[in-house]
Amino acid sequence: MKRLLIMAILLLATGILFAQSADQAEAGKKLYVYERYTSAAQLLHNAVTENPSDINAWFWLIKTHLAAGHTDSALVTKEQIPMAVAALPLGKILQGEVLLHKGDSANAIALFTEAIGTKRKKDPFLQWAAARAIIDAPKGNLLQAITLLENAADRDKKNADIYIAIGDAYRKLYDGSSAVKAYQEAIEADNKNAYAYYMTGKIYQTQNNVEVFTEYYNKAIQADPDFAPVYYPLYYYYYFRDVNKALEYLRSYITKSDYSIEHDYMLTDLYFVSKKYKEAIQTAEQIFTKKESPIKPRLYKLMAYSYDGLEDYNNAEKWMKDYFDKEADSNYVSKDFELMGKIAAKNKAVTDAAVWYEKAFQLEKDSTLKLDYAKKITTFYKEQKNYAQQAAWTAQQYKINKGFNNVDLFNWGVAYYNAKEYTMADSVFGMYATKYPDQTFGYYWRARCNAAIDTAMEMGIAIPHYEDMIEVALKDTANANNKKWLIQAYGYIAAYRVNAEKKYDEALALYDKILALDPANDDAEKYKEILEKMKASQPDGTK
Repeated sequence: MKRLLIMAILLLATGILFAQSADQAEAGKKLYVYERYTSAAQLLHNAVTENPSDINAWFWLIKTHLAAGHTDSALVTKEQIPMAVAALPLGKILQGEVLLHKGDSANAIALFTEAIGTKRKKDPFLQWAAARAIIDAPKGNLLQAITLLENAADRDKKNADIYIAIGDAYRKLYDGSSAVKAYQEAIEADNKNAYAYYMTGKIYQTQNNVEVFTEYYNKAIQADPDFAPVYYPLYYYYYFRDVNKALEYLRSYITKSDYSIEHDYMLTDLYFVSKKYKEAIQTAEQIFTKKESPIKPRLYKLMAYSYDGLEDYNNAEKWMKDYFDKEADSNYVSKDFELMGKIAAKNKAVTDAAVWYEKAFQLEKDSTLKLDYAKKITTFYKEQKNYAQQAAWTAQQYKINKGFNNVDLFNWGVAYYNAKEYTMADSVFGMYATKYPDQTFGYYWRARCNAAIDTAMEMGIAIPHYEDMIEVALKDTANANNKKWLIQAYGYIAAYRVNAEKKYDEALALYDKILALDPANDDAEKYKEILEKMKASQPDGTK
């Protein structure tokens, strides 16, 4: 009697154990669908440990490893399946699925065919399992999978999993219409199937049909609020449009998913984008303290950018230097150097600022941003009175944007002039005179440039430009600038007529023009008097 009681207790315990294993297998399957692969693997591993003959637990455990990208773990798990279980039809499909992921399609299909059998009444679950394995493999025969699934659907017309698999196969074939039709059939079979709504939404999102894809995503949430995958595309969509909504969806995604250090990176990034700089720094600091994996270099940059947002430039500079030290040169972007340039400018280190912005300029591809950098660099060199660099960087601006106005051309030409690059300055002011022929500036500054080249006043190369300027300036002698430049032009030409050409009468006429404009001009009176005496001293008195 006692022995019978012990046997009854053992059988009851075994029954409870198997029931628990079955429950764990079902729960593991649900976690697999939720893409919570770490939790699913732990639960399913417990299930097969407690009941090694539970083929369903083995099935979902291997699928979990493969979905997580752990092909080696799936292979190890396959070898652990008891031979009696591996010999079952579903066990053969499991072995074939692992082989498919390793690229051995011939042996995999042979196992699938053997598992399904040739009986007239085939098991639709086995057909689904084989087709699902083909769909989930990197290079499965999708049309073959669809044929298997259609046969399975003929025998099990209310099975949502079969229609979902058909939809997934068509989606991989880029046949969105057929995929949506299959997902709708899945919804008709099970209107609480969040995955079917979710996948329908993904197809409409590829078409940028916002109204429809958000509708289906929300239906997925209503069907199952714990279905984590649906929150991610909503977070990503709103990331570029409404950071507060994006944060709401990201938090839902994180709380309903297995923990990953990537979640902290995503939160840090989103806090920064939403200008919650203190929160971004706090979340980043948590990543540093966890030390779960090598820190991604971009986290140092996010710290720097966040401190910049708080106008803490010392910390911003420190973290950017760490970033440059840890990140590969090939991954730098122009904004990285722009931030260092901004920090240097804030610290009044104008020379350093120019150097950083030059690096940003060299990396940037967008012409609008390049132009902005060139303007900043030009300003820095102008502040330093480094006229050669000011002119050179104004030239860079002109390469990007040839639509210079009169002020742009004037500043460019003056920079070359101040740098004593008179030929280049003359070229720029020549452009000015061509573009604005009714203004005096181009002619006047061309005259000055050529006068600076011809310091001995031997070639007279400034004269034509002064004469062009005079022609324009005489149209408005009431203009103070015109009056001043006319006097200067007459004086220069008069000096050339006397010293280079000995044409005293023409010079005297020019001094008279000066006095007509400025009767109190002492220099004109003085030079006129000297010139008259020189003329009188000539033997023939004609010059």
